[in-house]
Amino acid sequence: MSDRRSFLKKTAGFAAAAAGLTTCLPAQANGQSSIKWDEEVDLLVIGSGFAGQSVAVNSIRAGIKVTVLEKMQVIGGNSAINGGWFAVPRNPVQLAQGVTDDSPAELVKDQMIAARGMGNEAMLTRLAEMALPAYNMCLDAGVKFKKDFNIQVGGHNKARAVRLESGTGGGIITKLYEAGLSEGVDYRLQHKVEDFIMDGDEVIGVVVRKGYRFPDEGTGHLVKIRARKGVVLATGGFTRNMKLRSIVDPSLDPSLDCTNHLGATGEATLAAMTHGALPVHMNMIQTGHWGSPDEGGFGWSNALLSIGWHKGIAVNPTTGTRIMDERADRLTCSTAIMACRHKDGSPAYPLVFFNKNDHLGDSRVTRAVRDEMAWEFDSLELMAKKFDVPLKQLEATVEQWNSYVADKNDPDFNRKMDTAVKLAAPFVVSRVWPKVHYCMGGLKTDLDGRVINAKTLAPMKKFYAAGEATGGVHGHARLSSCACLEGLAIGFIIPNTIKADA
Repeated sequence: MSDRRSFLKKTAGFAAAAAGLTTCLPAQANGQSSIKWDEEVDLLVIGSGFAGQSVAVNSIRAGIKVTVLEKMQVIGGNSAINGGWFAVPRNPVQLAQGVTDDSPAELVKDQMIAARGMGNEAMLTRLAEMALPAYNMCLDAGVKFKKDFNIQVGGHNKARAVRLESGTGGGIITKLYEAGLSEGVDYRLQHKVEDFIMDGDEVIGVVVRKGYRFPDEGTGHLVKIRARKGVVLATGGFTRNMKLRSIVDPSLDPSLDCTNHLGATGEATLAAMTHGALPVHMNMIQTGHWGSPDEGGFGWSNALLSIGWHKGIAVNPTTGTRIMDERADRLTCSTAIMACRHKDGSPAYPLVFFNKNDHLGDSRVTRAVRDEMAWEFDSLELMAKKFDVPLKQLEATVEQWNSYVADKNDPDFNRKMDTAVKLAAPFVVSRVWPKVHYCMGGLKTDLDGRVINAKTLAPMKKFYAAGEATGGVHGHARLSSCACLEGLAIGFIIPNTIKADA
C-alpha cells in the first residue's frame, strides 16, 4: 500500500534513472483484500485538458461511467490557455477554399518529416484519421471556430489549421466540460493523484490528495479510490518541473520562459513510472519559436506571428539579415532564432515585421500593439534606430526580399512563397525568442492507448494514457496545431479499448 512518504521516495528514485530514458522498476503487489477503499468508481480520468475531456465525453457516450480528477482549482490545464489551433484535414473551410487534395495521410507525411525519423507513423495515422470526428464533436458541443479561417502553419504542406474564435483552447475546454457535465461525467477539482495502487500488473485504484490547493503540498487529505474499469492518465507534460527538465535535457536553457501553466509538473507520470510504466523520449522537449520576450507565458505572440511568418521576414538585429525559412517547423526555427546572440552571448531577439497597411483593424495587430509586445514604424530607419540594427544592411535585406517575392523564389532558405508579399512601410514589428512549450516524452502506449510495462514490454492492465502525458508519438518535433488534434482524437480510441478489455 502506498502512502505519501513512499511516493516521494519512489519519485526521487525515478529522477536518478530518468536520464537513461528506460528503466525496469518493480511493480507493486498489493493484495486487494488488505486495502480499505474510501470510494469506488468505474473509470478514472486524471486531467481535464483536451485528452481528458475527450476521453470523458466519449466514454460516457459509450456507456462507461466516468470520474475526472483535476488537481488544479480550474479545469483545462495547458489546453485552456493554448493558442486554439487545430489541424483538421478535409475540414469544411479547407474544402471551401478549394484545397481538395488533403487527407490524414498527407498530414502524417508532414509530421514524419518533422519527427526526423523518431515519430510513430502508425499512431500518428490513427490520430489523424480521428481529426474530422473530433472537429465535429467540438461543433456539436457548441465550439465556435473563426469564420472562414483555415491557414497553413509551420511545417505543414497544406492549409489545414482552423482556429478557435476565442483565440485559446479554452473555447473547446469550456464546451466539452459543459457537454460532459450535462451527460453525467463527474468532475472533481483539487484532487491530486499521488500514487497508483496496483495488484500485480493491474492498476486497481489511486491515492488522491483531496482538497489540494496548488502548490501547497500540505493541503487536503489522502483518500483511496478504486477504479473498476481502469485509469486514464491525461495530465499533460512536465515543462514546469525544472528539476526533471534539467535531468532529462541538460542542454535546455533554464532561463527560457515557459508557455505552460504552473501545475504542469508531471508527478502523476513519475508515479506511474515507479510502478513499471515505460518512459520514452523524455529528453525531447519542444520550444515554441513564436514566443515573445515582451510578454509572459503563452501570450498573444503566436497569433501575431501567424501573420508574420507568412507576410513578413525574420531578421537578426545584430546583422540586419534574414535568419531562416519563416514557415519551417518549430525545431528548425527555434534553432535559428537562438543562434542570434550579442558578442557577450546574451540573446539578440530577432525582429519579425510585415506591412501595417495590409492588416488594418486586425485584432491580432491591435491587441499586440496595445499590449506593447509589437510596435509600428513608418520607416526602416526608425525601426533600425529603435532596435540598433545596421540600417544599410536592413535596407538591402528588404530590397533583396522584395526581389525574391517578384521571382517567387527564395534562394536563401527555399521558403514556400505562395503567401509572401513585398515589404513597404509602415511596418508592424515584434521581437521573438523561443519558450519551453511541449514534452514529446512521456509514457509509451500501444496503438489503443494502453500503457506499456518497462519490464515485459507488454500492455499493463486497465492502465491507459492520452495526450502530452504519452511519449514517442511526434519524435523530435511536434507540428503546430497537432496538440489539439492528438488530445481530442485519442478520446475516440481509448473508450473502445476499455470496452474491449472488459
